[in-house]
Amino acid sequence: MEREFRKILGDDLANYLELMRAKLTFAEELYGIKMNYVPLITEGEIVIFDKNDGKIKWLKTKKPLSLEEFKALADKIKENLESGYVESLLAMNMSCVNGPGE
Repeated sequence: MEREFRKILGDDLANYLELMRAKLTFAEELYGIKMNYVPLITEGEIVIFDKNDGKIKWLKTKKPLSLEEFKALADKIKENLESGYVESLLAMNMSCVNGPGE
C-alpha cells in the first residue's frame, strides 16, 4: 500500500488490508475460486481493494483512487473496516461456496 494511503488509514487498518490479501489467497486455495477484490464501499460507486496489486480502486473502471479521492472516502473506508462490514461481506460470500467434502 502506498505510503500516503497508509498514513491516512493508519498502520493498523493498512496492516489489516494486507492480512485481507492473505485471507483471499487462502480462500482461493481452500475453495478453488478466484477472489480478486474485497469491497470496501458498497453504497453508490463501489470501491474495492485489489488483492493482486494491493491498490484501492473503483470497481467500475478498475482505476486506482487518486490521493484526493482516497482522502474524501477515507472515513467511510475506515468505518466499514472497523465495524466489521468488510469482513461480513467476505463471510457471506464464503457461505455460497461448498467447503471441502460437501
